[in-house]
Amino acid sequence: PPPCPTSPRRLAPSPAAGKQHVVVWHPHGSYTAMCFMHCAQFTVQASPLTWYPGVAPLLFRLPLFRELLLLVNARSVAARSLEGLCAAGLSVGVQPGGIPEQLVADHTRELAVFSRRLGFVRLAMRHGMPLLPVYIFGESQAYTTLGDGGRALSAWCFKWLGAPLVPVLGRFALPWLVPVPTSVHVRWGNPVLTGPRNENPTLEQVEAVFEAYLAELRRVFDAHKDACLPPEVAARGLAVRFTGKPAAGPRQPEAPQANL
Repeated sequence: PPPCPTSPRRLAPSPAAGKQHVVVWHPHGSYTAMCFMHCAQFTVQASPLTWYPGVAPLLFRLPLFRELLLLVNARSVAARSLEGLCAAGLSVGVQPGGIPEQLVADHTRELAVFSRRLGFVRLAMRHGMPLLPVYIFGESQAYTTLGDGGRALSAWCFKWLGAPLVPVLGRFALPWLVPVPTSVHVRWGNPVLTGPRNENPTLEQVEAVFEAYLAELRRVFDAHKDACLPPEVAARGLAVRFTGKPAAGPRQPEAPQANL
C-alpha cells in the first residue's frame, strides 16, 4: 500500500462538541514520529477535537523545535501544565508509556506501557473528563529498531546521559533521519467515562476506570490490527507492561523505568 495513508474521520467517533477529554495515544514508538506528523495536523484542524498534547519538557529547550511544537498545540507534560490546561476547560493529550515505553520500542511488536501510578487516570478523574483512546497503527514501524542490543544501548544511554537515544534505522538504512515508508492508520476509541469530579479517588476507583480504559483500548486494537499492521505484527497482539511498584495480584512483566 502507499506510505502513510490516514483516515482519521471515517472511523472516528465524534466526541460531543465542547466537551473536555483526556486524549490518550498509543504507542510511543522510537520517536513518536507518526504522532507528530499526523496527529499534530488533526488537533489544529479540530479533527475530531482540539487537544493539547503533553510532551517531554526537554524538547522545549531546543530552539526552533520549541516554536514548532507550540504551533501544533504541544505543551509540557509537567503536572502543573496539564492541570492548568484542564482547569481552563481545554482537552489535553498524554502518552502514558513515555520514556520507559520508548526505551523498549520494537518494530516487530506492539506494546503499551503504563506506570502503576496511573497518573493519566487520576488527572481525568480530578477534572471529571472522559478518557479518549487513540491508537496510531504504523508508529512502531516508522523506524527499524535494532533488537535486544539496540534496547540495551538505549537503556545505557538513558542511565548515563539522561536522554532517551534510541538507535534506529530509517529510510535507505540511514540512522534517525527519514522514517521508513509505512502505512499509518489513526483509529479512535469510544470515550471512557470517569464519573463526576473526584479530587482524591481511591485506588479501587482508579483501577476500575483503568480496567475500563484498557478494555476499550484492546477493543480498538483488536478491531483494526489485521487491516492496519503487518500480518506478523498483528498476530502477536498488543502486549501490556507496567512500571513502578507492583499492585496486589499477579506480577506483571516490568519495563525500564524513567527517573521522572
